[in-house]
Amino acid sequence: MNADPRALLAEFVQSLREESAALVRGDAELVAALATRKNDLLQRLAPLVNHDGTRLPRALVEEARDLNDRNALLLAPRLIATRARLDALRRAAQPTVYGADGRAQSIGSPFTRT
Repeated sequence: MNADPRALLAEFVQSLREESAALVRGDAELVAALATRKNDLLQRLAPLVNHDGTRLPRALVEEARDLNDRNALLLAPRLIATRARLDALRRAAQPTVYGADGRAQSIGSPFTRT
């Protein structure tokens, strides 16, 4: 295991670069694998930076921030689309009708047995 904070940060930045490329290609499996790798790197990096006052190269920190922001922008439309699909599925699972008083009311899930 590498305990050099600068090397860990460089590896993290490389993971962010790979994530960018995977997002552009739409490679969801690689994005998921890289998320695990990035989390591991951050878990290893955080204690080293927080406790011994290690100063990381500013350019590398800024690159990490910029890549992370870019990747978030690449993910945003997919996240919005996924949320919309999930909302549609939830609505389909709990149909709503209007009562005589004009108020919406759920008629229950079509998957429940009575």
